[in-house]
Amino acid sequence: MPNRRSFLKDIGIAAGATLLTSSCFAIPASQTASHKKLRFGFITDLHHLQFGKNEQARIKSFISSVLKENPDFIVQCGDFCRHTNSDEIMAEWNRFKGPKYHVLGNHDMDFCDKATIMKFWNMPKRYYSFDKDGFHFVVMDRNFLKKQDGSLVDYDTSNWGPFAWPQRSFTDQAQLDWLRDDLAAAQFAVIVFMHQPVFLSDFYQETGNADDILKIFDQANLNATRKKTGNKIAAVFMGHDHDDRHGQRNGVHYFIMNSASYVYTNSGAHYYKDPLYAFITLDPAGILTIEGRSSTYRDQTPDVVRARFPTRISNHKVGF
Repeated sequence: MPNRRSFLKDIGIAAGATLLTSSCFAIPASQTASHKKLRFGFITDLHHLQFGKNEQARIKSFISSVLKENPDFIVQCGDFCRHTNSDEIMAEWNRFKGPKYHVLGNHDMDFCDKATIMKFWNMPKRYYSFDKDGFHFVVMDRNFLKKQDGSLVDYDTSNWGPFAWPQRSFTDQAQLDWLRDDLAAAQFAVIVFMHQPVFLSDFYQETGNADDILKIFDQANLNATRKKTGNKIAAVFMGHDHDDRHGQRNGVHYFIMNSASYVYTNSGAHYYKDPLYAFITLDPAGILTIEGRSSTYRDQTPDVVRARFPTRISNHKVGF
């Protein structure tokens, strides 16, 4: 984390997103007649035990809100916890008895391989999709390193250390092929979850083969438009950057969702007093609403950090 973030975080690069071609759309009435609004709880980048910080109180706050809100499911978007000394985190997570979904983040493999953390989380597959109440959800795994010979290797026990930024955050070809087929077969509007951003990020050197993914998204939406079907990609939710951003590209809403815990800059980790998370509502009429949480910095934080990095997940109401 320190090596990755120290280059750009303190030089004050603007947080504004570039807005490209957008086109709002609603799901065809034939596909919405029996569908209700869907609501899910979202949290990302908890980073339990990162820098030795126990984040049980943050996940407890999130789950307590989840139990009050009673969403249709919850999802954590990566960098959640390690496979040891995290039983209390999973105990809190499992207080919610409804459907729960995991996304692999890079730091989840700081001390183990993917299979180990997936077993600890009870996560059957590293990438997958599911349908829920008239929406199609896709979970991606972007945790591959590109070797000098062009081959990819899984993130495994901090093995990314020797790799320079351009070799990180790749997605394997088998998954890209699956993604293309999965989107083509989807029957409903699509929501995507991934840890590392493919759009809006300042860390342009750490986007791996993001262009390959964006081309698949673009083609999927172009095909859906031509065929006048309701399976366009509506939104992509991303973590990793510990930032709060929204932008559109070719009809897709992209959201970088802020960390539940802190932002890291050259001056160190600056923790939020209260945890950040969100509840997201999908209306089959074509409206996406984000209700985010806000906080303040907990400790002495330089003014330049306070001015650049918001302690919130912003509220949004957008058409898709």
